[in-house]
Amino acid sequence: MIDSNRISTILQSLESTDEQFKTSIDKIIKIGLTIANNSKDFKDELRCYDDFICHVYIKDLDFNIWVNHNQQTLSYNTNYYENHSNDNRIIHFIMKKEILKKIFHQKMYASEAYMKGFIEIEGTLADAMIIKNVLRYFFKLYRYLIS
Repeated sequence: MIDSNRISTILQSLESTDEQFKTSIDKIIKIGLTIANNSKDFKDELRCYDDFICHVYIKDLDFNIWVNHNQQTLSYNTNYYENHSNDNRIIHFIMKKEILKKIFHQKMYASEAYMKGFIEIEGTLADAMIIKNVLRYFFKLYRYLIS
């Protein structure tokens, strides 16, 4: 199990340089996906949805995060997934570094950031609702870990 001290250390490094920020986000997402993919409840949640790709673009860093949902498993990379999407649905979230930091530090919910216009979404409303549900469950696990 991942201890909360390790996650706290990674979260603190989000306040560093842009390159350290990217490295820290990479670590946070890998830890989160490991936990999510090993959680029976989370896998049960994913069973409700067809395969999809979630793309987060941090526009002030020109940094891409691609999370692929394929057969109840999540995988992640920073490469361009869209060319290899096999016609999966893709939803794009576009935001600035500061907004993502606030979300990970739990100073703002992703849904709140969207409602305030800090996150742009490209995709269908149905896809946005799917991602909202998956993110809600993901952050429930995340909050459990850091507490």
